[in-house]
Amino acid sequence: MRLSHHLIESLFFQFTDLGAAISAVQNHVSENEIGLIRRLAEQNLPPVSSPEVLAALVGVNPGLVWSLLNRHERYYRTFTIQSGSKTRTITAPRIALKIIQKWLSFHLGKRVEVADHVYGFVPGRSHLAAAKRHIGAEWAYSVDLADFFASTPYELVFEAYESLGYEGYSAEVLARISCFRNFLAQGAPTSPVLSNICFRHKDVELVQIASSLGCTVTRYADDIVFSGTVAVPKELPELVSKMFESGPWHLAPHKELTQPLKGRIKIHGVLVKPNQLRLTKGYRNKIRAYSHVLATKGSTARDYRKLVGHVQYAEYVSRTTDSPSGVSSKSSDWREQQPHTLQPAPESLAGQVKPPEAAKERGRFDLFKRWFGNPE
Repeated sequence: MRLSHHLIESLFFQFTDLGAAISAVQNHVSENEIGLIRRLAEQNLPPVSSPEVLAALVGVNPGLVWSLLNRHERYYRTFTIQSGSKTRTITAPRIALKIIQKWLSFHLGKRVEVADHVYGFVPGRSHLAAAKRHIGAEWAYSVDLADFFASTPYELVFEAYESLGYEGYSAEVLARISCFRNFLAQGAPTSPVLSNICFRHKDVELVQIASSLGCTVTRYADDIVFSGTVAVPKELPELVSKMFESGPWHLAPHKELTQPLKGRIKIHGVLVKPNQLRLTKGYRNKIRAYSHVLATKGSTARDYRKLVGHVQYAEYVSRTTDSPSGVSSKSSDWREQQPHTLQPAPESLAGQVKPPEAAKERGRFDLFKRWFGNPE
């Protein structure tokens, strides 16, 4: 779903400036709350001080926001997706709640500073940049966190909003808007940025462990990697395990790995060589076969979009790391042979919305009801 840029980039959503936003709510809030709205705006934070103000900013009936806060399960849908041999459960917000969360996420992401070793959910940082930090390593020790988002509780989300500058009630409203069953939802736009804020005290501990043992650490979402030279410190596994004994996050069972394995080190999905990152030989062989299938069969190929995704990813890694991609050099460019096979994304919801004048005539509440669909 794509949200119109002028809405997501405005600190006041549908309003152009602070004065217009205050004019819309000043008859319904106290002078103290007006002061809080001004202070939040000065800190470049969405000035959500109460449910009533949130409703005014996004242009819906306050009853709808009340329902979001008190009947939130109606505004999520849960489904599973297959990721390799694993099945992942996704809890995704319905469209109007997702719009609000995307707006919050955009501005929170601009406001939050993350540690240098954190690469997941940070604009301008990638898993390749994280892996690059480990070039030259002779060993790597990695662990995964189990159910990272679903283990991040409401209490920490509330504290995260408070740490940004929101006061008690406003922090409560936003924490409830951001949580599903008192935890971050796998699928909510606010979950990535909030997870990084909530995990900050653990990130400090990770850096302290790495510094004390003279090694390098990176974290990409729930994937934590230490690396170094000479030998793996004997105390490292115990120190990391002890970090997570008290929760709320816990290490995923059977995900602890010490490398090198077969004389190679693989971090964040790529091989870490002495002077370079590159895809594994086995994956490059698959890419060579995939690109050949695309060149010969085009859009009629089985699992066409999946093949396209793999080839484009391999080319991205190749461009970024200056390493072989595996794309077959003997086959013609499948893009040139199939110029119309990749269909453009469906028209965004924002593009289907009528101009502001027409929207006002039918009421913003009706418009947002249409965005919600029929909650189950």
